[in-house]
Amino acid sequence: MNLSSIEAIALIDANNFYASCEQSINPHLRNKPLVILSNNDGCIIARSPEARALKIKMGSPYFKEKERLNKLEVAVLSSNYSLYADMSKRLMNLLKNYCEEIEIYSIDEAFVSISRPNDKNLYPWARKIRALIYQNLGITLTIGIAENKVRAKVANKLAKNIDYSAGIFDLARNEDENSYFKEISVGKIWGIGKQTSIWLKSKGIKNAQELIDMKENEIFKKLGIVGKRLQLELKGYKCLPIEKNNKSKREIQVSRSFSTPITKLEDLTQALAIYAVRASEKMRSQSLQTSTIGVFARTSKYSSQNYQRSAHKKLINATDNTNVILKIVVALSKEIYNPEYKLSKAGVLMQDLTNCQYLQQSLITYKSQEDMKKSENLMRTIDSLNKKYNKKAITWAITKKTKEWTINKNLLSRTSTTDISKIPTIVI
Repeated sequence: MNLSSIEAIALIDANNFYASCEQSINPHLRNKPLVILSNNDGCIIARSPEARALKIKMGSPYFKEKERLNKLEVAVLSSNYSLYADMSKRLMNLLKNYCEEIEIYSIDEAFVSISRPNDKNLYPWARKIRALIYQNLGITLTIGIAENKVRAKVANKLAKNIDYSAGIFDLARNEDENSYFKEISVGKIWGIGKQTSIWLKSKGIKNAQELIDMKENEIFKKLGIVGKRLQLELKGYKCLPIEKNNKSKREIQVSRSFSTPITKLEDLTQALAIYAVRASEKMRSQSLQTSTIGVFARTSKYSSQNYQRSAHKKLINATDNTNVILKIVVALSKEIYNPEYKLSKAGVLMQDLTNCQYLQQSLITYKSQEDMKKSENLMRTIDSLNKKYNKKAITWAITKKTKEWTINKNLLSRTSTTDISKIPTIVI
């Protein structure tokens, strides 16, 4: 592929992100085997390279692996999502200073656009980025560079798998790209799901190069325009732009599994109230308001009991006010409660979301506008105080009772980057 285009796309991926975050704030964990557990300390969802080398499997239930992990002296931690979210925010803010455009693709991945210098060599830029992030956050990056997003994904995989790459691979600067594409299984190509992979393999298409060479009309008949764009991107055409502005979410959901199944209405109501408070905070942080509030609860999928119920309420006026949302959620909790079942999971959903700036304020009376302004100021003040001092500095009484059902996080690390009281101090 020639380098006629001065603009390149890079996929920047933080390696072993959850484990790397934990190792960054705790030097005793560095270069040691470490696994991170899912919600409720259920199963393994992340591993350090040292743990991966011990052939510890992703998704393994913790209770089955606990004895083996102890024998191998593997460190085990509960998932600390506050830490990971904060580290992700710091990572993305640093990256913004070294690229033209950025699309935050996930908590640990971003597509960025960058202009090539006169010599077309972006390796010095990539090495600078890796050094910067490691120096500031203690996290290593893998950087794949190409002409478009799909090829950047391929380049990122090659950067991970090729020893001499040192975490950086520029696909556009390699003449023998065909040989590299032959190393990428179709099931590993970005945008190819399980069913599509099975169909492609049934047609004799086993790797990325064979997908490139496949007849366009055959792909189009089966996969439509999405499949055609994917093939064109693999060939080097740019079809998928960098999405700079985050799309408004269709819904915000906050849900959790319980450490102990719930049988009382009081406990279910309290759990949903806690989730409602969190959901309303998320909405306000994104300048969103909801017009439909939903709740759900269910038994365990492994239980002999099978119960699942949901309820929702549509609003005349969209809101992000926690007081309003709590009243509705409390009422809805009674609709889904059934004393005959042991509930293992519940959650709230904020749906039909609208950006605050697009709301039709002209339809609201002056008095309503005045009340709304007071509400906004109150919520903003609460959010500000909680952010400054502690997430739970100011909260609602219904969420403060003793909770036997609370999700297990028995192995949680410090929130050193978000809670000033948890920052280690040096005593001289």
